[in-house]
Order: sequence, then structure tokens, then C-alpha cells
Amino acid sequence: MGVYSITDSAMSALNIAQAGILTTSQNVAGASVEGFSRRNANATMNALAPNSLMLNGTSFAVEGFTRQYSSLLSSQYLNQQAKSSYSETLVQYTQAIDTLVADESTGLNTAISNFFNAMGTYAADPKSKPQAAAITASANEVARRIAGMSSLTSQIRSDAQKGLEDTRLQINTLLPALAQINRQIIQDRSSNNSYPSADLLDERDRLLSQLQKLVGGQTLINSDGTATQLIAGMPLLDRGVANKLVMNGGQDMQTAVYSLMSGSNSTVMSIQHLDGGQAGALFELVNTFAPKIDQRLDAIALGLVSAANTAALTANNINGQTNPFAIFGFQVGPEKWPNFDGDITSDINDVADSVGQMVSGVNSEENMNRLYDYLGSSNSLTLSGFKAANFISLAPSNTAEYFDVMGDSIITSDAANFLQKQSSIFVGSTASLVSDVGVQVATWRSTQKADIAVMKNLKDQKESLSGVNLDEEAANLLKYQQLYAASTKVLQAGNQMFNALLSIMN
Repeated sequence: MGVYSITDSAMSALNIAQAGILTTSQNVAGASVEGFSRRNANATMNALAPNSLMLNGTSFAVEGFTRQYSSLLSSQYLNQQAKSSYSETLVQYTQAIDTLVADESTGLNTAISNFFNAMGTYAADPKSKPQAAAITASANEVARRIAGMSSLTSQIRSDAQKGLEDTRLQINTLLPALAQINRQIIQDRSSNNSYPSADLLDERDRLLSQLQKLVGGQTLINSDGTATQLIAGMPLLDRGVANKLVMNGGQDMQTAVYSLMSGSNSTVMSIQHLDGGQAGALFELVNTFAPKIDQRLDAIALGLVSAANTAALTANNINGQTNPFAIFGFQVGPEKWPNFDGDITSDINDVADSVGQMVSGVNSEENMNRLYDYLGSSNSLTLSGFKAANFISLAPSNTAEYFDVMGDSIITSDAANFLQKQSSIFVGSTASLVSDVGVQVATWRSTQKADIAVMKNLKDQKESLSGVNLDEEAANLLKYQQLYAASTKVLQAGNQMFNALLSIMN
């Protein structure tokens, strides 16, 4: 091998060593950076050198740098992030209400059962003041638990609405940043670079990952390396153009709706549904989960007012000769109802008549179901404040009020017994509420566990390809240092040989 071949090979090896040390240092520095993809320096060995003076010398070169990346794996990872964020958010926001409905000491089912049991015991001895006191105590507990559960669902809705607004702000911060990265990638490609900077691509993937966690949707990596993000089939981001999300409260200010503002004329497109990401979960809580619980609680509260207060009426009450005796009612502003023009029970039945033909209180499961369906849309009852959030106990704390001036019980034995027989209607409705909440939260929790397992598997696969192993990088650094040192010695030997030849020729 000629001196020139030795020198050429040594210089090539020196360049390879320098490139290897450079990529190793980058990998070590990026090991703690989320979303960093490992780099490799690619060396190539050319065929035998054509120059006859070099005889059988070989030539090495650094072909380029490779970013360890799989588009398929990255796409799967992004999609799973949206699913995992969705289930995690749902479980996080519903833990409190799941605990509340499942615990017998705080759940509504036990309190309602105790109330009807107290009515049954009272029916056997309607002159007993202790039994009358038991009705008041159990009624107070029912009201406390209904109001407490309603307050909790209201808190879930409020927290979720705030979460949606915070999510919107974060999304609208990420979109311009990602659009800027897309523009830089396009600029990189237009500068005669065969591929964009690995740092730009890493930053692109980091921002996409955050977007998927927040809003889900579909991520597309374009042929030029830029990203497009779609939600509900509409472009949230298209290369260098970032649209904007706005938050709408819905017509009743209870639901939540995102709208996409795009174009120079600020065209607004409504987004009614999201099936992934944190925003999708918050949509589910605000628009479906909390309203369904409220609807069930409102039906139970209205049904109890109707059934219990109807049982509490005597002939004199019905004819308007005395003030009606009430067990349950609603606190609407400063007013405590159950009397509106004499009798809230009649008012409830009058409104319910148009859909349920309820008479003498809610006295059948069919009536309760009809009332529940009636409350599923805008209605005069809840709009007037007759809902679970305002449900109170009006049962008198003074047991003497259970009896008239003659000492006769206002709630007759027959009325109490009839009301007790209706317990299955309310216990069944409450059990349905508890079951629905429990099954839903359990489903979300099970989904979350599955998502965690899938996410871990995908993350491990991604790390095995793109992640940095510090032990491996330490070994590579040692290898490249040895190559660098060996190449330097070869150059020194070649230089000595060249000097020796010059001396001989001289």
C-alpha cells in the first residue's frame, strides 16, 4: 500500500472517528430530553482505489447522519397517547363521585331506603312521636345526600369546563409553534438539503405529542417532513398555517363546544365531538356524564316531592282550609317551595300530565321513567329551579307539627303505608343511578389500565429504536476514541515514512 493510500485511509478513519464522537456527544446530551431520537454516523467503504499508484488501497467516508426513527411506530405512539390521555382524564375527574355513590355511608341508595322504612314503621303507629322524628331525620339525610351528589356533579362540570378552556389556551399556544417548525422544515428542504435537521424533526414530534395528549385527532406527516393535524376531519394545522380554537358555552351555557376559526375571514366551524385526548374526555364529562347524573337526580328529587308531599296531604289540605304539610321541597332563591298557589305537588303533576299523566304523585315506575325522559330536554320544572341542586327537606323538626290540634296525625296510616309501597320506584331509580355511574367509571378505569399497558409496550419499542442507552454510548465513545488515536498514529507513521523517503531521495 502506498503512502498516499495510508494517509487517505487514516484521514478517512479520523473523519469517521470525529463524526462518531460528535453523534455520541449529541446522544448523551439528548438522553434527558423528551422526544430525542438517537443519531448514528454512517460510514461507507469505497471500492479499490483506481489510482495505480495506490495499488490496493481502500477509501472510507462519512456518508451522513441517520435519525433512528420509525414512522409507523411513531404514528401508533401518537394515537395511543390520545387514547391514554382520554381515559386518564376521565378516571381522574370521576374518582370522587365513584367513591361517593359506592360507599353505603355516603351513598343515596341507603338514605332513600331508610326514609321509606321510616314511613313503613310510622304507618304501623301513626301517633308515635319517635317514629315521626325518624321521618324527619331520614328526610333530612335524603336531602343532604341528593344535594351533595348534585353539588359534586356541578363541581365536575365546572372543573371540566375550566379544563376545556385551559386546554384551548395550550392548544392555541402549541399550534403557532408547530407551524413555525413546519416552515423551518420547508426552508431546510429548499436549501438543497436532502432531509431536514434532526433537531427540527424531534421538535416537530414533541409538539405533535403534546397536541395528541390535549386534543387527539389525526396526525399526518407529509412527504416534505411537515405535519398536518386534523380534528373532527377539519385542519387544526396544515403545514405552516395554524388555525385557532375558540370556546363556546352552548345555548344553555351548560354544554361545551369548540369551534375552529380559520382563514382570513375568520370562518368558524363548530366541533361537536372529540373522541380522544384530554379535551375529548372533558367534552364527555361536560356534555354527557354530568348531565345524565343531574337528569337522574332531578327526576328522583321531583318524584320524592310529588310522592311524599301527596301522601302528606289531608282532605282539609287539599281543599285549601289549612296550609299544606310538606316533607320535601325546593329552595329557589329566598323562597322555600313546595307551595305555589297552594300546592307544588299539584303543579308538578300538572306539568307532568302532558307527558306522563301522573296523578296522586309519582306512583309507578312508568311515571318515574316518563318524568326522567321529560327532564332530558329544556323544561319548565328545572328552568324554574325545581331540581336536585335546590332540593331540601321541609320535614318539621318539631314532631308536634306532625299532628293537628286534635292530636290526630296529619300523615295518615294509609297514606304512609301507600307511600312506603312506592319505595321500590325510588330505590330502583337510585340503584340505576348508582349502577350507571359505577359501571361507567369502572369501564373507564379498565380502559385506562389497558391503555397504560399498550402505552408502555409502544414506549419500550420506541425506546429500543430511538432511545439513548448511556452504556452503549460510553462503549461507542471508547471505540471512536481508540479509532481516533489509531488514525493519528497511522498519520504519524505515514509522515515519518514520507520524511524518510524524502531523505533517501535527497
